[in-house]
Amino acid sequence: MEKTCEEIRQMLVDYADGQSRQGWPSPLSKSESNKVAEHLGMCRNCRRMLDALQRSLELAGVIWADGLAETKEIRVSIPANARKIHWFRYTAVAAGILLVLTTSLIWRGLVKPTQKEVSFADIERRITESGNAARLLAAAELLAEYSDNDAIVKEQFRYIVDTYPETAAAAEAKLKIK
Repeated sequence: MEKTCEEIRQMLVDYADGQSRQGWPSPLSKSESNKVAEHLGMCRNCRRMLDALQRSLELAGVIWADGLAETKEIRVSIPANARKIHWFRYTAVAAGILLVLTTSLIWRGLVKPTQKEVSFADIERRITESGNAARLLAAAELLAEYSDNDAIVKEQFRYIVDTYPETAAAAEAKLKIK
């Protein structure tokens, strides 16, 4: 039983692919390949179609080898049913992202950190304040040794306590005020 042109044309792409890739196994079985070759020997229209397929495969090989597959000039038509944009999927993904972001923001607002984060600027400020307080304390102590005016010295101690309350110098100044 001989196959018709329509049946052969369905196998022609696989036949052309097997012919163009020497050393690779053919997608068709040996008997199918022989039947296609026999039909091509008798049918001029199928030979033309095979020639066109082989030229297309050669062109695709050249494009692939030259890296031209990424150029904008090559346009491939997409079937109309493949062009449909499924907005529902995009909407669902966007809603999911918004839900995660909103939950994250609310969670951050509700859960307070147990420890205050200290920045480098805060540390530097504390060091500067401690140094200033220590210098003022040393100056007030020297003034107390060489001066008979205790009122001015106590005023200096109070200034240290009021201005730099979190320093070690302020704690020492509090003891000297009493």
